[in-house]
Amino acid sequence: MICHTDTLKSFQSRLKILNVLLLSQFFSTTRGGGEYVFSTIARKLAENDNKVWVITNKIKDENTDDVKNITLVTVSPTLLYQGGLPPGFSDNLRYSFNAVKSGLEIIKKENIDIIHSNNFAPSLAGSILAALTSKPHITTVHDIFTLCGKDYWKRWGEQGNVSKINVTLAPFFEKLSIKLKHDCIHTVSNTTRDDLIKFGEKKPIHVIENSIIESKTHNSKQNLIQFIYVGRLVFYKNLEVIIRATSIARKQEPQIKLVIVGDGPHRKSLEELVKKEDLENNVKFRGYVTEEQKIQLISESNAMLFPSLCEGFGLVILEAFSQNRPVLVSNLRPMSEIITHKETGFVLDPYDEKAWAEHILQLIKEPQKSQIMGKNGNTVLKTKYTQKVFYEKLVKMYNSVLSK
Repeated sequence: MICHTDTLKSFQSRLKILNVLLLSQFFSTTRGGGEYVFSTIARKLAENDNKVWVITNKIKDENTDDVKNITLVTVSPTLLYQGGLPPGFSDNLRYSFNAVKSGLEIIKKENIDIIHSNNFAPSLAGSILAALTSKPHITTVHDIFTLCGKDYWKRWGEQGNVSKINVTLAPFFEKLSIKLKHDCIHTVSNTTRDDLIKFGEKKPIHVIENSIIESKTHNSKQNLIQFIYVGRLVFYKNLEVIIRATSIARKQEPQIKLVIVGDGPHRKSLEELVKKEDLENNVKFRGYVTEEQKIQLISESNAMLFPSLCEGFGLVILEAFSQNRPVLVSNLRPMSEIITHKETGFVLDPYDEKAWAEHILQLIKEPQKSQIMGKNGNTVLKTKYTQKVFYEKLVKMYNSVLSK
């Protein structure tokens, strides 16, 4: 059953002052969509005078700023961020154990009103804390990877440096996540909501579409022959199609550039493909960059290319919109619902590199089309995916749980 929070008797534009416990192994605005969502939740709660405690792993070589009303509690183990790779099985267990231990102390001392966990290990810890303390628990599910194709986990395991234990156990834990103790599910798109229902979820599901921190729009000169991808380098992001499309487009535009920002276990395979296609001068792997560098690169590019085969949302689409840039996406939900074909970008067959090359060349030859679609995307960002809308939906979800 889906709980439509609009049926609540009344809607308050803000919560009473709450004490909220967030659980997330990674807590960063630069390390992936799921982590960004929890950072946004914490920040918006804190801005509205709620008190937030976050139990997270310490991340090697990464520091976090002190923010008013947010208390960061780091627990063992210390993790190394590795692109799309999740923590190992033992790391997940250690986080869950230590999060429960720290969480019990925080709940008792700070009179926590609600527990909100990211998926997998944090959701396990959150469910245990909820069972031990009778506090309401919300868990966030971004994707259901098991429904991304029957060979998804096999292909995941074929990537470099992937834990075979994780490949074996991940499908089990994905199914377990909806069996754990929780009052409702928070997810980021109607696509994942529908997948959760297929997966057997019976509790209320609240869809809160992603939002991004309002950033300054750079007025960089648009390089018409430069295109950009931003994200994890994992197999389901389907970068092969845009690399091959670049090879095709190069026949007409020899200086075309594809900038790939991000890292992950699939990088070596992609670099080998670039070498095979003789594209070393056309395709540049930038790895991790700062937030400022990322936004600058997006602003300098003609458009963003996002050919992913499986997404809960696709946060980088909004980052492109923030810089008045269109996005080329796969004709799969939810990307095909965020992008309107020929209005804010192009929606294309994810396996047809010729179609991708054709539309890339079209944007090079017709720059005014790119500029119009980019501005349309910016309008969508400022009307549908605002921080205000995000927070209002968060408030509704929390109120619906607390009212019980």
